[in-house]
Amino acid sequence: MNVSLCNLTIRLLLGSAVMLPAMASALDFEVAPFVGYRFGGNFEDSTTGQSADAKESAAYGLAFDVEYAPDRMVELYYSRQSTEFKDTSPSVDLDIEYYQIGGVAEYTQDEYTPYLVGTIGASRFSPDGGFDSETRFAATLGGGVKWFINDNFALKFEARGFISVFDSNADVFCVSSGGAVCRFRVSGSVVWQLEATAGVAIRF
Repeated sequence: MNVSLCNLTIRLLLGSAVMLPAMASALDFEVAPFVGYRFGGNFEDSTTGQSADAKESAAYGLAFDVEYAPDRMVELYYSRQSTEFKDTSPSVDLDIEYYQIGGVAEYTQDEYTPYLVGTIGASRFSPDGGFDSETRFAATLGGGVKWFINDNFALKFEARGFISVFDSNADVFCVSSGGAVCRFRVSGSVVWQLEATAGVAIRF
């Protein structure tokens, strides 16, 4: 069921990526690159049973928003973190990416604009060492503030939570060739992360 849901989500994201630029030609839109720091990622080492969470590390990405009504926007969102599993020997690097679509509700003040954001989409976990990647249904919820320097340029600060849905206590990151051997296990049925970012928002 997760695979089918992920496939549907990816198709929706691809369709949105085609449609939103066409919408943006007639509507106001905003491009917001960002950098930040991401925490969380609850896994276990299948061989030892010990915690092997994803290590806290830097993240970066881009949000593309199209305004469809006053203070309401559709958002395409991408974020990437390059990290590694904690307390594993040998160490295993891990890239975590989020591909999301959702909505933004702004609450405009004089010079600053608080906002809330929620999205759904897919997450992709890609370890090195020959282990298989995992693509899962994911959602995010967050909020932040934009501090406008002028009508078209703002500083942007945001905090966002991420959840990715797995089968409960499932073995993940397997080696398919030569028989399935899985190095890690999910702790529970949801992998959660938190991210704090700073960036700029350029409005057109």
